[in-house]
Order: sequence, then structure tokens, then C-alpha cells
Amino acid sequence: MSKFDDRLDTILDAATELMAKYGFYGTSLDRISDMTGMSKQNLLYYVKNKKNLLTLIITERYDETPEFVSFTNRHTRGNPEYEGPTPLPAYYRLLARVNEQRPVFVQLFSMLNVETLEPSHPAHDYFVKRENKILTRGGNTDWQLPPGVDLHTTMRVCDATMDGIQVQWLHDTSTPLTELWAACEERLFPSPTWDGYR
Repeated sequence: MSKFDDRLDTILDAATELMAKYGFYGTSLDRISDMTGMSKQNLLYYVKNKKNLLTLIITERYDETPEFVSFTNRHTRGNPEYEGPTPLPAYYRLLARVNEQRPVFVQLFSMLNVETLEPSHPAHDYFVKRENKILTRGGNTDWQLPPGVDLHTTMRVCDATMDGIQVQWLHDTSTPLTELWAACEERLFPSPTWDGYR
């Protein structure tokens, strides 16, 4: 890793932790500078401005994790890494496993989900479009689905459920997120419809 990338990682780590606690508006570049030991001028050399810093966190750290990139590649027809179709529940189990290991990012996402209800928030448009982006990607993935099941409707319900239990989990992490999700699967993917498709 280059010195530039190493410094940028340090900045993104600090900004993620602070924004997860205080939100975008409650986190100043001065506070990030203090946490990283960099001058504000040096900080801006790496991230340009606070809005760009937030964009880097969301796009480079939250949405494009190696696990999800690999999953998409392995189950998208035409991709060189394509392995074949996959059950939809497998994706959400992966999501629960990954997010269980990164509670700070889950907290950041939950914080931004509320903050971006305000149209003037710099990430408002991104979050508005994010659902359609996820549904489009889901539409391009090769799923094993029961006959008659509507993919987009099912994904919307699953996404909303995941968002809800993640907030519950942040309040009390004594029960693993994966266990909380497993308890939801019986309702989301009931028998006999989903038998053989889990």
C-alpha cells in the first residue's frame, strides 16, 4: 500500500468513527484532524472537502466491500468469475455476516439514513438512488427463486427488515446480528414456497 493510500485509510477510519457517533453535521474537519494528527490543510490534500470525504466512505468503504463484489461477480451471467445461480436468502445471510463484523459502519449507515431525509444533506441524492441501484444490481444477479415470487418486492421487504434489526442490534449487541436475521427468515422465506430455494 502506498503512503497516500495509507494516509487516506487513516482519514477514512477516523471520519467513519466520528460520523457514526455525531453524524455528518456534527463532525468537523478540525475534529478529524485532531484524531488523525494531521493538519487541516494536509487533510484536505487527501480528501478535497468534507462532502467528498463522505462520498469516499459510502462508495469505497460501505457499499463496495470485497465480499459483495465477489458475490456479485460469481452470480452475474457474463462475468468471468460466474459460477452459477444462487438463492436470494444467501445474499442476506452474507449481508448479516459482513455487517456483524463492522458495527461502526452499520451505525454510520443508520445515522445517515435519518440525516439524509433532509434534501439539503450532501448524501441525500445518493441515498434516494441507492435503493434503485441495489434493485438494479439484484435484477442482474442470477437468482434461484420460487415460481411466482417477485424479486423486487421481496428485496424491498428484506432490505427494510434488515435495516430494522440492525438498529435493534446496535442497541443491544448481545445477540449476534446473524441470529436476529435467522429468526426473520422463517417469515420472509416461508415453507413450502421457499423450500429448496434457501
